[in-house]
Amino acid sequence: MPHRARRTSHGIQRSEQWEQPTPRRIGRESRAAPAALPVPRTGPALGWQLLSSLALLAALVWIGRAQLRAGRPDTWLLSPLDGLAIALGGDGAYPMRQRLGLLLIALVCFAAWRHRRRVRLAYRPGPVDVHEFTDATPDHNAPVDDLKSQFCQRLSETHIYPPYAGPADPPPETFLDVASGVDPRTGNPLAMLLQMLPRLWPRIGYRVTGVLQVRAQEPCYGVSATVTSFLGGGRSAMTTQWGGTWEEATGRAAYWVLATILPVTRLGRAAPWRNWYGRELPSALFAAYNRGKESQDRRQFDEALRYYGEALGLDPFNADLRVMVASVQEEMGLFLDALDTYQSALVLREQGGWYDDHVWTTRADRLRHLPRHLLGTLRYLRRRPDSIRLRYQYACTLAYTERTVHQWFKSDGVGDREKVRRQMRQRLEKAFVDRYWPVVVTFADAPGEPAAKEWLRRTLREYPEATRVVFQIAAAQELYRLREDTVLAWFVRATRSEVTHSALLLLRDVWAPLRLARAWHDWAAAGWQPARPGTATGPLPDPSADGGRPVASVGAGQPPVSSVGAGQPPAGPVGPFEDGGCLAGWWRRGPRTRARTLSREWPCGGVLLDRAIRRAQRRRWPRQPLRSFDFYNAACTYAFALKGYFPEREHPAPAHLSAAGRALWRGRRLIADALPLAYPPRWHRRPAAPPAIPVPPPAIPVPPPASPAGSGSPAGSPDGAGARPDGATGAVPPEPSPHPLPPPVASLVAKAVEQLRAALACTESGVAADRLRRWILSSEPDLAPLRRLQDFGYFEEEVYPSLKVVLPRPDKVINSRMSAYAKELLCQGAVLLEQTWHDRALPPQTADPHQLIGWLGLDAETWDTLCRIALDHARYWRDRTEFIRLLRRAVDPVRLAEARFPPSIPRYDDLSLAGADRLVGDGSRPEENIERLARHNIALVDRRLNAIYQTVAEHAGDGSLRARRRLAELDYRGEPLRGDEAQGICTRQAGRWHQVAERMRETGPVVDTSGLGVLEPRN
Repeated sequence: MPHRARRTSHGIQRSEQWEQPTPRRIGRESRAAPAALPVPRTGPALGWQLLSSLALLAALVWIGRAQLRAGRPDTWLLSPLDGLAIALGGDGAYPMRQRLGLLLIALVCFAAWRHRRRVRLAYRPGPVDVHEFTDATPDHNAPVDDLKSQFCQRLSETHIYPPYAGPADPPPETFLDVASGVDPRTGNPLAMLLQMLPRLWPRIGYRVTGVLQVRAQEPCYGVSATVTSFLGGGRSAMTTQWGGTWEEATGRAAYWVLATILPVTRLGRAAPWRNWYGRELPSALFAAYNRGKESQDRRQFDEALRYYGEALGLDPFNADLRVMVASVQEEMGLFLDALDTYQSALVLREQGGWYDDHVWTTRADRLRHLPRHLLGTLRYLRRRPDSIRLRYQYACTLAYTERTVHQWFKSDGVGDREKVRRQMRQRLEKAFVDRYWPVVVTFADAPGEPAAKEWLRRTLREYPEATRVVFQIAAAQELYRLREDTVLAWFVRATRSEVTHSALLLLRDVWAPLRLARAWHDWAAAGWQPARPGTATGPLPDPSADGGRPVASVGAGQPPVSSVGAGQPPAGPVGPFEDGGCLAGWWRRGPRTRARTLSREWPCGGVLLDRAIRRAQRRRWPRQPLRSFDFYNAACTYAFALKGYFPEREHPAPAHLSAAGRALWRGRRLIADALPLAYPPRWHRRPAAPPAIPVPPPAIPVPPPASPAGSGSPAGSPDGAGARPDGATGAVPPEPSPHPLPPPVASLVAKAVEQLRAALACTESGVAADRLRRWILSSEPDLAPLRRLQDFGYFEEEVYPSLKVVLPRPDKVINSRMSAYAKELLCQGAVLLEQTWHDRALPPQTADPHQLIGWLGLDAETWDTLCRIALDHARYWRDRTEFIRLLRRAVDPVRLAEARFPPSIPRYDDLSLAGADRLVGDGSRPEENIERLARHNIALVDRRLNAIYQTVAEHAGDGSLRARRRLAELDYRGEPLRGDEAQGICTRQAGRWHQVAERMRETGPVVDTSGLGVLEPRN
């Protein structure tokens, strides 16, 4: 496109694009455009209001004291009243010029108060006057009232401000609003003044008008919206938004109005719009964010990620948007993706690796360069007020190694998902090697930074156990530095959040060391691979030489004894909190000593853990009670300690374990196997013929179950061992009555449930029903071992009552939820496409061959997307989003709305797993393990997807392309279609989609949202 040129003062012809900003030509246009409406200046308005009020008060006091009446006391309190009476009543010989001066000051004061009112209505903002829409269509048949109602509803759904739909006056709020109702025929001067002042007093902040238009080209429906601000002389902004329907055009106009008003209000200073205050906010950005937020609230996470991606494309430096993207990824089970999102937001707009240097600084360095440290940290917090919450979320996600490390080394993706995962690991690997190489200095093969980086790079590629240790140490260091930076955050506005002082102390001194102790224990069981040369990596002492007792657990900083002898140096690296460890030079002595005490013991005892939690939650200020977040973190810590007494579900002992490592694994297995014997599950069903199998004696002291005969003697006691009412010997099936837990577990379970109850007691009912319910019952990984026990079942039934049967929960609930969502998505989509092709088979719609060619091309693209979904077992969210987008293009919007497509990701409470009716107890242990049952249901859906890919999807897509090519050839030769050929094509396409719907309906989890009972899935 040729550029128009213009002549400058030097006679040089330059293109109009010369004035456009470029990276090398910085000018006024290089920054975002200012807001279209005037920005309220609250500070100057408040200053003028106070100054004029003080001037008026001083004038009244001076008049009252100067003309003091006889017999009146000389007091400062009555002087303003005396002055007002003298000025209005005209008593005494008071000069008229002074009366005029007082009147002038009063008018200036009223103007200042009126301006302050306008500024407040524009900044708060106040009520918005939405006028009646004008119908400018040729036929004057537009639904004016309906569109205005939808417009106001869209304004109110965004929770920006309460819109006021005029043209009548808004409801009275102040004394002047009530005074405006005085009868105008009265002759009282004071009444007339009271009636005149409300007409001058501002009552609305903005006014919105709209005009409905129609044009011939698509999109043909438009709404012209005008926003007028009463501040600064009544400046206005206007636009015309077009859409394919009246509803779409109205929604876009509403989003434009909100995007125009928001940057000049106080909400423009809050997240995620704090960088757009006083600037022109793109309406597309605001619309994408709101649609993503609505989709996230409806649990349509695929759509939410798509809209958030569009918003990030328009505002890539918005860290708050990235945090919301990470929260959606965590809800979908994409924990490594969430870690990458947090990592990218953490270093956003940082120069020279400032954050990496900030993490690895000692207190001595900060005191030595105190001004530079204080100014740099305060500048960082002022520029990034969201950094406290962001760093907290990043540290917690980094510490959840059972999620992140599992996905780090998992390689089950195909196609684009595998490529994206590989690129993500490469980015994170480079970032972690550059930032966290000081963590592995004591583990590396040689001293120095290059050797540490090489060791860390090799570990992140090959060794999962060592990677868990690295992630846990890095998370502990992040929490330590975050705790110290929160002290300075109190001096920066908008940095306070739920991350309180006591919460960070608990995470730093208890939660992070406890997780590190577990990771260190697993690394020791794996043989310290990759170990530094010179450390003992051979087999450790055989526990059978010591009576077969399990060897004590190995904690961080407590390496096992060498296999050479008791006098040999310890095997394995030095613990991070020990003297000479990797964190010894970075942590202060007090926190490091407390962390070292906890990290040396795994499994952790209840007494030691309870003392550490109480110390962390000790209130520094008596008037600051513990919050719900503090109790919740304590409950998670108690529940995580239970993992020391539970083995990994369905995970045998690794083959490369040493003798000591196998003994450690065997000890945890014995404790976990003894728990169901002493504590039967809630779902009981006595078998028809209980087998008489002798019960072997437990390898650890576990309180045996009570005798079913009610004799009061334990079943394992000398007088009641194996006793039965009929005198026979053998194992006695225990009764389904609760029995006490083993001592190491009972105290932890009781404390965890108690802290959960305290957390719920400190929250509102709505928060407890939504956010905390999701965390406690499904999302929180620390509570996974607690969900297996009966005490948690009682707690769940009491706090969250349900009309359905309460079933146990697997450790990874999100996998079952996403599998059920994929089944519902494909099933509903196939049904909608089947109905659409049946409607197209009717004679009026199949007459146009060009339209049929377009339908077949879109259908072939949909089948290609379905092939990718089936090949990857519906694991990739971008393929699912593309499938939803194609269905929106193919299916009638009214039918989509009636079917509520796309479906929401179901809650686990709404799922009915295939085979769940057999998940009951026989008195000793469940007949079918819940983990095995969840994996079985996921496998059923995966097998159906494989069958669809092999039998339907590939051939159906080729069939659509062949039919499209044949129709194109007929159209090119000018030959007409036969009478029933188009109808036959539509019927065949509908039959293919019917096969997909039937195959997905056959088996797998069923979503039941009625809440009245459990649906029986098809077998």
